Formats: sequence, structure tokens, C-alpha cells
Amino acid sequence: MVMGTVLVIDDEPSIVALIEEVLGVEGYRVVAAVGEAALQCARDVHPDVILLDLMMPGLDGVEVSQRLRADPATARIPIVAMSACTQPRLSATVGLMRANDQLSKPFDMGRLCATVARWAEAI
Repeated sequence: MVMGTVLVIDDEPSIVALIEEVLGVEGYRVVAAVGEAALQCARDVHPDVILLDLMMPGLDGVEVSQRLRADPATARIPIVAMSACTQPRLSATVGLMRANDQLSKPFDMGRLCATVARWAEAI
């Protein structure tokens, strides 16, 4: 049984693979994309939750989130900001991103699963 769909927007393949493995075991369908492709993917797939990295080349997490929030087709999808930056910087940026929640890298796998479950159920 599929628990829901999670869109991972991260430029680091090892992070994407880890999230796919962990959330796949929990029953989630995981889709990954970066840049402009991520914006189109969000429109096409309409995931239950978006896990969005803050620091990426090209379109960074702030720009991606602002564009997602400006698009009526994706504006209400919960966004969880992810970053390896310091907690105060991540917390400050979450407001700019209009993200619903945040996760620090490296992940605590239990917290990753609990956060995704909480926001997947919120829709």
C-alpha cells in the first residue's frame, strides 16, 4: 500500500538515494528532481509532501519554494526545508521559504519519517 508521494528536490544523489530507501521502506513513493524540472514535477505529480534542499546550484531552495508557493497548482503542498547549515540559519530561512517544517542534515531517520508522515496526513 502506498502511503503517499514525496517529491525530493536535492542536487546530492546520495541524499536522494538515502531518502528513497528510508521512505520506500515506510511505503512512500519517492520522486526526485532538481531545478526547473522540480517545478514541473511538482505540478505533474502533485506530491503529498516536498522535501526541499536549501542550498543547490542554479535555483536554490528559497527560489524554488517561492515559485511553488506562487503557483496555484502547488501552493498548498507542504514543504519541508532541508539543510546542512546551522540551525539558526535554517530556521531563519524557513520563513523566507514559507516552508511548513525543517530537517537538519545529517538526518535522524526517525525524525525524517515522522515529519513526512505528519505532513502527508495534513493534506
